Amino acid sequence: MEETCKELELDSLSAGVYVLPEEPPIVINGVPKLNSSNGPPAYSDFKHEAKSPGLQGFGEWMEGREVWKLFDGQYFSGTVVQFDRETSWYRVAYEESDSEDFEWHELEDILPPLDITVPLKSLALKTLSTADQPKDGKKYPRNMNEQ
Repeated sequence: MEETCKELELDSLSAGVYVLPEEPPIVINGVPKLNSSNGPPAYSDFKHEAKSPGLQGFGEWMEGREVWKLFDGQYFSGTVVQFDRETSWYRVAYEESDSEDFEWHELEDILPPLDITVPLKSLALKTLSTADQPKDGKKYPRNMNEQ
């Protein structure tokens, strides 16, 4: 059984989720460029695109979060102590002074549910105030009037 396709004007399509019969929903962020020749379409290098920064979890927002990792039938408690922007890894320090680095999809599996009783504003202020502190521990004036 052959299905016919209607030719659509590509500019009229917007990026979004499209439902295809007998297929799961697919998020499309645009359409590939058409090849002017009659040859096969030009495909992108998905291996390099998959490693692009894109969505990396929540970065520094995860610092200070508690984690619970199951190892040999026992749960170990740890804390996210650092996010490395270059590698997109989260460092977790455990109670027994051991540490481990995780990618976002690994960290997501060991995070307990977020305490929703903490107001989002106070969480944001805490995160922003720690991000403003220089790594060397010295205090610098925010503007010339504070000197």
